[in-house]
Amino acid sequence: MHKLIHRRIFWGCLILCMLLAGLMIRLAWVQLLLKDSVVSGTRYTVAQMAELQSERETVLDSGRGRLYDKHGRALAGETVWTAALFPPEEELHRHHGAGEYNDDQQLHRLAEILGVSYSQLQARRLGLKEPLLWPSGQGTGPLALTLPQAREVEALAIEGVRALPFARRYNGSASGRQWLGYLSEASGEAVTQSPTGLRIPRTGTDGLEKTLEPLLQGVGHTEAVAQVDARGKRVPGSPITVKAPGNPYYPLSLYTTIDLKLQESIEQLAAEAGVKEGAIVVMDSRSGDIAAMVSLPFYNPQQVSPQGGEWNNRALQAAAPGSIFKIVTAAAALEAGLTTPEEPFFCAGAYGKYGLSCPHGKGHGALTLKQGFAVSCNTVFATLAERLSGVKLQATALALGLGRSIGWQAENTLGLPLLRPLAGEQPGTIFTTLLPDDGGARVQTAIGQRDVRITPLQAANLVVTLLHGGEVRAPRILERVAFANGQTLKELPGHLTPAPEGRIAPATARVLLGMMRSVVTEGTGRMLKPSAWPLAGKSGTAQTLVHGTPRNNQWFIGYGPVDHPKYAVSVAIENVAPDSPQAATRLFGQVFELLSGLEGGSTGA
Repeated sequence: MHKLIHRRIFWGCLILCMLLAGLMIRLAWVQLLLKDSVVSGTRYTVAQMAELQSERETVLDSGRGRLYDKHGRALAGETVWTAALFPPEEELHRHHGAGEYNDDQQLHRLAEILGVSYSQLQARRLGLKEPLLWPSGQGTGPLALTLPQAREVEALAIEGVRALPFARRYNGSASGRQWLGYLSEASGEAVTQSPTGLRIPRTGTDGLEKTLEPLLQGVGHTEAVAQVDARGKRVPGSPITVKAPGNPYYPLSLYTTIDLKLQESIEQLAAEAGVKEGAIVVMDSRSGDIAAMVSLPFYNPQQVSPQGGEWNNRALQAAAPGSIFKIVTAAAALEAGLTTPEEPFFCAGAYGKYGLSCPHGKGHGALTLKQGFAVSCNTVFATLAERLSGVKLQATALALGLGRSIGWQAENTLGLPLLRPLAGEQPGTIFTTLLPDDGGARVQTAIGQRDVRITPLQAANLVVTLLHGGEVRAPRILERVAFANGQTLKELPGHLTPAPEGRIAPATARVLLGMMRSVVTEGTGRMLKPSAWPLAGKSGTAQTLVHGTPRNNQWFIGYGPVDHPKYAVSVAIENVAPDSPQAATRLFGQVFELLSGLEGGSTGA
């Protein structure tokens, strides 16, 4: 009998040991071999699913690099404070007494800070299964709190509610900063996930976000994490923790040449002027840096429509320039010794061939080249075009930075074979063909029509080139890259972008600048004479067709103040009705009124 009992105990223990051994083998199998296997029907591994089931997190920072203006103001990646609500530790029941009264007071105050009613706050809070960054209500991400509000939220000490820093990529409003670009969800084999593997990053799709993508890529997300039980409630006593990569050098900070305050002010001017399509470029005439670049229509980087095309940067897209191209024609003729500023011409209104005439067939009578430039006489420039060859006209345009890409770039820089921030820049055209060298083609080209296409950036840089005696500078928008701790990684100095065709003489540049001053004092830019700064420039109107309908491009480009130039500006208003008032000249003047105000007013005539 005892032997039978011992035998049963033995077999029972053996079976139990075998079951325990099997369970341990199974656990070891799962922990060591199956943990990296993807769970059927999901994109997560076994280990990741276990982590997901025990944690609830919200992303505070994607880890992407930040973009700043020249003064350190955030352009993309601004850190703001926001209210974060986490699943409660247990169901919140009403209790009587002072405790309930104090809790309600705190929640009522929190509701006021968040701009919602007490009942709306409680409805969202009591039903939470996932962490919530309190939304702004405009579909543009979390609500941004002021620093005093954030401090007050923390001081309220409400269970499951924290004020946390959040890296807001964009502020959710539409602007003319298409050069900034936008993000979209990364896909394909090149996707590099965050350290936990639970977040798919977003990648730059246009503008600086795309061209600087290798520098902007981060090293992982910063997340606020809470431990939860099987019911989705926070584990009692568990803290709300913030997990960050902890790298003191990344993400990188990239500093542009943009002045955000100036950019915003010019965007407001363009909106008030009712400009629907076009661009405004402001360049520092001394350095050749881009201080502001506004494209219209505006776009919202958080709501990009691929079909709408608002994300296209009009400042980098080539358009017919009209009479501002007469600067090139005058330069070519002066360089070739075919004319002088005082050479006499006569305009009867119609040129007599090629169907060319001055506007409305009105003759200017006897005038010099300088006077013809001031009033934008087509007859004068058609005459010069017939003296020139197409090769000379095109070579001069290239020497002045037109018909080719001019944006700043550098080879083998910051680990990149080619760093080219303005990679979307179109080169434009002068002639689509020079064979045969047709007189009519030269005449139409000389007044900025036919095949001629230039970008507003090239137009502003043309003025900078003249101010630098004919040296073409490469427009720069990125000036410095720094580590997260503020230490400079790389300074990106400006440089020239010469053409194989050479350059114009400094004396020619000085003559052209003087002729641009006459446009304001006695020509098509006379409305600019009362400006706080003495200005100089050139107007242009190009005839175009849009879906078979006649339209005009209006331009005005120039510089100021004349006595010691600080800025070069180009204004292009595209696709307006043919008889529309010359809004580009007026907007040019408004931009310089803004600039003179920012610089401290008048400098004298």
